[in-house]
Amino acid sequence: MRRSFRLDADACTHVGRRRQRNEDAFLLTDRLVAVADGLGGHAGGEIASAVAVASLRASGAAADPESLRGAFVEAHLAVQRRAAEEPELAEMCTTLCALALDPAGSAVLANVGDSRIYRYSDSRLTQVTWDHIWENEYVRMGMSPAAARRMQGAGSLSRVIGAFPEPCEADVWTFDAADGDRYLLASDGLTGELPDLDIAASLAAGESPATAAARLVEDANARGGNDNITVVVADLVEPARRRPG
Repeated sequence: MRRSFRLDADACTHVGRRRQRNEDAFLLTDRLVAVADGLGGHAGGEIASAVAVASLRASGAAADPESLRGAFVEAHLAVQRRAAEEPELAEMCTTLCALALDPAGSAVLANVGDSRIYRYSDSRLTQVTWDHIWENEYVRMGMSPAAARRMQGAGSLSRVIGAFPEPCEADVWTFDAADGDRYLLASDGLTGELPDLDIAASLAAGESPATAAARLVEDANARGGNDNITVVVADLVEPARRRPG
């Protein structure tokens, strides 16, 4: 019998306690969710994240690695086209992470930037994505972590949507869907404040996606709220099969 999974997802976003403008954006649909964290002077970050999310929604991206990669390229081009309209937006860019669900039984994840995706499965939290910052890129090239940290601009983003002339490569992962798996997509306003142990505890509490997302945002604000905070909590659900008769 063909399996049929669905996403039970909700989101929460907050400007935080230190910023004047929320430059994050999120996407919630039946089969596609995403978080974007914009960067850029003036209103650039806010515009970049909104444009990227709107492009992703319009792309109709399927739960297929090449489809999602293509949608990220389109988001990059959409941000560039919007930036070309106003000189003050020339450097605007955004992170983008997304999850697409194939109801038949797979979840495809993609990421550019340092917004993160976590998977909570079998009572274990796993950070799926890795932050696209130069420190991590240098380590992947073979440099020691200590030396990488000392490099100028080590904490700067190495991959973004927009800004660079050519689209950055999106990292993509595919997981078999399992009933009860919970995914977290979050901007660094959350992960910069809360350690993984606290994130895991919130996801394990058994609360609805809406309640879990709101609680995570509240906890991040309580720890300082130094940046915009955006969270999507998405549960994979396999509806109970009807019994024949």
